Amino acid sequence: MIAYKRLDLENSWIQQDAKEACLKECITKEENQQIKAQYPTGLYTPNIFIRIGLFLATAVIGIFSFGLLLLFMASALNEETFGGIAIFFALVAYGCLELIVKEKKHFGAGVDEALMWMTGALVITAFILLGKWDVDQPVYYMVVLLLAGYFALRFLDSLMAVVSFIGLLGTLFCITLQLGSIAKMIMPFVVMTASLLVYLAASRLSGKAGNRPYFNCLNLVSIASLLTLYIGGNYFVVREAGNEMFGMHLAPEDSIPGGWLFWTFTVIIPLIYIFLGIRKKDAILLRTGLVLVGAIVFTIRYYHSVMPIEGAMTLGGILMIVLAYGVIRYLKEPKHGFSSEGEETSGEGAIQLESLVIAQTMSTTPQPDESFKFGGGTGGGGGASDSY
Repeated sequence: MIAYKRLDLENSWIQQDAKEACLKECITKEENQQIKAQYPTGLYTPNIFIRIGLFLATAVIGIFSFGLLLLFMASALNEETFGGIAIFFALVAYGCLELIVKEKKHFGAGVDEALMWMTGALVITAFILLGKWDVDQPVYYMVVLLLAGYFALRFLDSLMAVVSFIGLLGTLFCITLQLGSIAKMIMPFVVMTASLLVYLAASRLSGKAGNRPYFNCLNLVSIASLLTLYIGGNYFVVREAGNEMFGMHLAPEDSIPGGWLFWTFTVIIPLIYIFLGIRKKDAILLRTGLVLVGAIVFTIRYYHSVMPIEGAMTLGGILMIVLAYGVIRYLKEPKHGFSSEGEETSGEGAIQLESLVIAQTMSTTPQPDESFKFGGGTGGGGGASDSY
């Protein structure tokens, strides 16, 4: 399923682990170079600036080529023709994507990412133009789910994994919306339940070493699912979205049915994230919970104003700076399994690197010192003489 060779991926992980170990002075630069030489990878992954440049250049070339093709077909252009051209161009873009991955071994290099997004956008465009479904039908979101999921599985693209997750939520949202008046009562719980199940599945899969190619995808999906779990239960989102979508016509001072429950979710979910993050030493849970503390403040401030917004933002900023400074000072020396230092390399990677360094050290057969040479004597056996 994966478009890249497993050996190239494994060697790239080894090189990345070696680079991190070298930066932390766990191994020397010479050992790092030896590891790179012994475990070469043909994958092309430039730095972020080159990636952005290649992405933009590929996107511009693709857009101009598509526009030129439309210009030639301008006389007979309608929705069906436009959709057909989009399908044709999507096939061309996907063919170029497979070619550049197989032949040039681009891996997150910008060109492959641009071709991937162009293919997806063109397929969705053609589906909308040629299909006769309403926008609120789940079929569009199912296409997004399947298409983005395929790209994530084949090309290991993290953003496509998140788009596939959004497509899943969109599908469930549209299906629930068709249930009628009961939809406005169960919609938040559908979103929260789906997000929780996806998070649990992603966490379980990321704990298996065999899924290492998808670790980045699973981590990003975990973050997205934690955010949507909170969004589904946030009082502001539930009240304002319900007011707009279901025509509830709530006055500013009116609350929603079961408002106390969503206020509880708004406040308690980030605190649960922080608690579980500390308890399980899970950086994703901890950081997500800390970020969502700001959402608690915003939601409370939106409905219960106690001071001008300028004063609230200034006071909140000062409080966060003081808190961050205090925590950094406190964790300067590691305590309770936490430290203010950067995250260490995973234990599995460290064990692999240790094995590699030992193998590099022991691979050369020891040679005797040339200054001390055996031989030259005539002694041996029972008839040994006196010359050596």
